[in-house]
Parts: sequence; structure tokens; C-alpha cells
Amino acid sequence: MTDVAANHLHAELVDRPQRGIMRLRFWVLAILGAMFQHEGPAVFDLVVRRNDTGREIMRTPADVMDPQHLLDTVEDDLETKTVAEFLAEWRVIE
Repeated sequence: MTDVAANHLHAELVDRPQRGIMRLRFWVLAILGAMFQHEGPAVFDLVVRRNDTGREIMRTPADVMDPQHLLDTVEDDLETKTVAEFLAEWRVIE
């Protein structure tokens, strides 16, 4: 049996931090997106962490598609790939 990445890593969606100028930028993009019927800025980040230490090894805005779909895709990869395969596919440098 292969030692899958899910034995060592886990993924989650977390709220994007919004402070200072980034908070203003978020709201400007959200309003413009609503006005022009485009997707607004990402509300969540997809974060992958080590199970043993909780250390974050990957963080990316969950803005490419539905955030839950992105999380499901990553979780599927964690269940079917080794750590090395997962890191290579997602281009994570650890």
C-alpha cells in the first residue's frame, strides 16, 4: 500500500486576511465585480498544512473556481498521491 499524502498533510479553506489597503482593495474589487457581473475577489484561501506540526506549506487564493470544488480536488489528490507527487503537482517547494 502506498503512503498517501493525506497521512501527512491536510487542506482547508480559511478566510482571507483583510487589513489596511488590502481591505479597501477587496471592497473596491467586490463592488466593481458586482457592477460588471464578474466574479469578485477571493474570499477564501486554500491552505495545506503538515499534520504533525500544523506548519503551513501552501496557501493560495481560492478564486479559480468554486472554493469547495478546489478543496475537493486537493483533498482527492492528497488521498491518491504520495507527498512527493502532491508537492510536485501543486509546485510546492518545501
